[in-house]
Amino acid sequence: MKNSILFLIFTLSFFISNAQHVVRHNCWDIDIEVASDIDVPPPYIISRSDTGLMIVAMGKEYLGTPYHYGGRTPKGFDCAGFALYLYRHFGHHLPGWCGAQAKLGVEVSDTRNLLPGDLVFFGGRHRTKTIGHTGIVVSADPTDGTFRFIHASTSNGVIISRSTEEYYCSRYITARRILK
Repeated sequence: MKNSILFLIFTLSFFISNAQHVVRHNCWDIDIEVASDIDVPPPYIISRSDTGLMIVAMGKEYLGTPYHYGGRTPKGFDCAGFALYLYRHFGHHLPGWCGAQAKLGVEVSDTRNLLPGDLVFFGGRHRTKTIGHTGIVVSADPTDGTFRFIHASTSNGVIISRSTEEYYCSRYITARRILK
């Protein structure tokens, strides 16, 4: 199915000259812009928001994967290892510690501006302001700033949680945008 869609995209790009158009890619539910003003078209042009959606989609494939301290593979992940693993597949190399990850990119100071793929950081078990956990934004509500995030939890492995859950609400520290 994916190959058929990509073949259709390539074919259309040859027939439409000096223009760009958007094709709906149903497998990932994202828009793909196809540049057709060059002799040999690229496979597709991926924007920042598309990459964030693809990171989230890939992350969902690992729902239920067990937690493993220091884990960075599908056999078991810790929170920072899960983010590292997903981002690495899209050309971004993150450190393996959530405190170091929280220093990358730019801060998203208002959670109403979060986008899929942004990293969110929380304090550890003792409710300190020291970063002890990371997650990847799945979706955010621009009206109230609540968000859903995918992460490797110590008790349930890879899951999707809500920022409104008491455990995470009281421990939220910051968010960072790694993707440009």
